[in-house]
Amino acid sequence: MIDFPLLSKYGLIVVPSIMAKEAHGAIKAAAEMGFPVAMKIVSPDALHKSDRGGVILDVQSASEAENAFRTLMDRFRNSKVEGVLVQKMAGKGAIELIIGGKRDSQFGQLIMLGMGGIFVEVYKDVTFRVCPITKDDALGMISELRSSPILEGARGRKPIDKAALVGALLSVSSLLLKEDPAEFDINPLMADEKGCVAVDMRMLR
Repeated sequence: MIDFPLLSKYGLIVVPSIMAKEAHGAIKAAAEMGFPVAMKIVSPDALHKSDRGGVILDVQSASEAENAFRTLMDRFRNSKVEGVLVQKMAGKGAIELIIGGKRDSQFGQLIMLGMGGIFVEVYKDVTFRVCPITKDDALGMISELRSSPILEGARGRKPIDKAALVGALLSVSSLLLKEDPAEFDINPLMADEKGCVAVDMRMLR
């Protein structure tokens, strides 16, 4: 289950989300937050939802919401399913980042920043620090990424809100130290000139 209250507890901004247990609930949730929406299966058997077809993006209408709900439930009919999460689509043009962490036997909690989304393991553009981190540590992590020019506004893009990303890194550092998970990640964290919004998370105790 995506623990958005946990993220909010540590000051992270999360995308508007409503859990639906049935098709009618998904339609109602989508209408309440306004189309387009994303719809994601919520299942302990689907930690990597995208790889198993557990995410349907850019749902534009009530009929599409109903079809998406039924499609997801059918794809995971042999899994334990808690429901379908209906989310407001993040802003177009936002950059997908990942903020992660893991408990290391020697150093304790490590925090990671990298380019996120479904290609995080392809690009391998990531950087690490030992927790707790400072503002200067967070700024250093951002500048160390090979893709940092994109975040700064290369090729005519608007630069992301760097202060918001620093704040998100500091918040995750606090979360890692206090919650002490074995593994944790927010992927994607959508970043643009307006701020940073957590869209999905995974945590293993």
